[in-house]
Amino acid sequence: MVTIVLMFIFARPVDANIGFARNTGLSCSECHSNSSDPGAGALTALGAAYRACLYNPAPNQTDCNVEAQNQHQTGAISNPAFAAPVNSAYNASQPDTNPPISDPAAGDKSFQNANDTTYPSSPAFAQSSAEPPQIPHEKAGVDASPGHSGEAALDQAYRPPLKAEPPLPALPPTPVLLQRDYPDCRENHQQLPDPLDKAKDINRCTSLLDAYYENVLKDYRRRMNHYQDEISKIFTENVAGRMEYSATTRKNFFNKIRQEHAASDQDGKHMAVYRGAVQLYQLDRDYLSDRYCYNTGCGGYPVPYNYGFMNIPGKEGRAVDLAGSSAKSKDKSCKKSRGRGQLLGGIFAGIVGAAAGLDGTETLLAAAAGAVLIGEIACKLSEDEQKKASEATFAVVAQERVGAVSRWQSPTRGGVTGSSTVTALNTQPTGRKCLSITDVIIIDGEETRVSKQMCRGDGQSQYAIMA
Repeated sequence: MVTIVLMFIFARPVDANIGFARNTGLSCSECHSNSSDPGAGALTALGAAYRACLYNPAPNQTDCNVEAQNQHQTGAISNPAFAAPVNSAYNASQPDTNPPISDPAAGDKSFQNANDTTYPSSPAFAQSSAEPPQIPHEKAGVDASPGHSGEAALDQAYRPPLKAEPPLPALPPTPVLLQRDYPDCRENHQQLPDPLDKAKDINRCTSLLDAYYENVLKDYRRRMNHYQDEISKIFTENVAGRMEYSATTRKNFFNKIRQEHAASDQDGKHMAVYRGAVQLYQLDRDYLSDRYCYNTGCGGYPVPYNYGFMNIPGKEGRAVDLAGSSAKSKDKSCKKSRGRGQLLGGIFAGIVGAAAGLDGTETLLAAAAGAVLIGEIACKLSEDEQKKASEATFAVVAQERVGAVSRWQSPTRGGVTGSSTVTALNTQPTGRKCLSITDVIIIDGEETRVSKQMCRGDGQSQYAIMA
């Protein structure tokens, strides 16, 4: 049994010789006295030291094969030392189970081999076994050619190939207000000669304006709120948290949604047309309210002397009818206030932003002739003349006193003049203050005279056509 165990522990001489030669690269004669029969001859000093290194390893010793090669190259005979396997190869150092055999005559610096031959230890064997062996770059799969840094290539992290991001979801179209939906009927009553008929047409137009506010403007506000909910939902369900998109793409899309959401708020740029339409609605409704009282005798206006007479043939109104026939024919050429189309286009066609800024709808409306001029006057004047007439109205309103008058003359036509005069001042218990103003224009000797009410509420600073 002992013999069998020893056969497993100690390899046969021939097998050991072949194994050693393969590892060290040395010839047989350098380790065996009789290289032709390694099993029968004794070991040389190098062979004995090598054998002792292999079968009697000491702690912290270098690789025996490496040391044997060093001895062969330098010609020195020293004791090869055993090196424990490095951690990188075996995850943990192997414990040294066979301490070296010390020679009392040599002290700490010697050990005895298996043949009881003592050799001095070599300082060259003092390297630490913790240092891993160097692996040639070509064996590690790295280009070791001149000018190439193999270490830098090893340090590069793996990067997966880039993948194209899927297209981002499209946003729904932004709700819009169309000019064609606005009931532009405020001047239609001018075609009718009788004040009673005018009042009826004014009521009809006022009803259309109110229906527009209820059915179009309020619905637009609802659609814009729904639009904000939709774009937020698109980001939350289709982009946020999806790794198909890069972090930069998700952030940029989020910023786009946030800007679009803010633009759709009440004071955002998408609501500029809505704000303009609301103010135009209020402006036209106030204007029609003033014209209704002018033709029926309410709100401080006197009852027209020919109210309803033109619809009674053969009565006393016949003379009034004949007198009004001339006015009727003149009204046919003055159905709309000049600049009315420009005002509508400025609001609904997006010219508001270019003309007066997105928040300048008030400025655009205040500059319009319809803000302070009555249709019967505005339709007969050019834009330059309308501006002069509007300035005259502002001048007398600023004075706030009965009898204040401001006159103007056309900058383009020599036969056109006009004036605005405050004829009455009324302060109501609620603090509301109203001015009765008479506008007069003379075109080539023909006079047109129209009255209007300008009022402002308590705490307000500007007058407007009576509401």
